Amino acid sequence: MKNQIEHLGVVEDVDGCRVKVKIVQSSACSSCHARSMCNSSESKEKIVDVTAEEYESYEVGDKVVVCASMSMGRKAVMLAFAYPMALMLAWIIVCSSVMHVAEIVSIAGALVLLAVYYFILYLRRDRIDRSFFFSLRHY
Repeated sequence: MKNQIEHLGVVEDVDGCRVKVKIVQSSACSSCHARSMCNSSESKEKIVDVTAEEYESYEVGDKVVVCASMSMGRKAVMLAFAYPMALMLAWIIVCSSVMHVAEIVSIAGALVLLAVYYFILYLRRDRIDRSFFFSLRHY
């Protein structure tokens, strides 16, 4: 089993040891040959900022592979989806079962809690960014 996530990309900019790479993030549908018949295909371009040790060897337009560990992918999924979902469910269960609050109030509170959670993630983005490492290699 592969323990790395890899995306093909194109170097957009090289600034010191920072290399900006444009990757095309696509859903499973977007690579399907029948995607033109379906409305659910999705493909997004993203710019990834990678600190490269051998940045001198990269030039704008080079095809590269951006690599990340599977554990980093799991960590990102946990931060973005699992923790907020668990937080919301716990809030709704406590409000509905223990505190006997109306459902609409507990759901509204859960949405406010979700907004606060993502705002805290936003405030800590620099620290979170330092915990994610990408590597780069020529295609």
